[in-house]
Amino acid sequence: MLDGRPILVMPDLEKLSGYEAALAKGWSPDPRRIGDTGFIEAELQDLRNDPAAYLDKLMGRHASAKPQISDTAMALTNHTFWIWDGEFCGRIDLRYLPVTWTVPDSIPGHVGYSVVPWKQGRGYATAALDALLQFAKSLGLSEIDILCNEENVISRAVIERVGGQLVRRAPHPSDRPEQQKLFFKVPLI
Repeated sequence: MLDGRPILVMPDLEKLSGYEAALAKGWSPDPRRIGDTGFIEAELQDLRNDPAAYLDKLMGRHASAKPQISDTAMALTNHTFWIWDGEFCGRIDLRYLPVTWTVPDSIPGHVGYSVVPWKQGRGYATAALDALLQFAKSLGLSEIDILCNEENVISRAVIERVGGQLVRRAPHPSDRPEQQKLFFKVPLI
């Protein structure tokens, strides 16, 4: 931690045990899969069968959403970081298409994040998102799109705290058709 705030670290084999422990407690790296024990068990099995291959998969520069495979989706760049306060606290990703800085329609925004339940309520998501925005700015992005479920008031507050401006409410192809999303733009000034 730095000044009481968590930091972003690159995933590595040394810290993978914290990620594994979070999965074993029922945490999901994909907020859409919370409570999906089949998904979590499959992730744990993959991780335990071959930790190095699992880490390579995590760092494979693919988005957590399951896009329709296309040439555009294959070109997606994904920067994965772990939220860290001396132990694993969650995950945050920045994804975009090189050159255009956009995301394909099948990807739910530039940013995805998930904080483990036992570390929530401490400002970790806000600190992690703020750090990721600084990273995005250093790459040359001028604004990012972030989505959250309409009923996720906590995520909405996190996005608004870092300057997110609500631009619309609608379903998104990455989720169930009935799931309403809030679409935010965050200027990187």
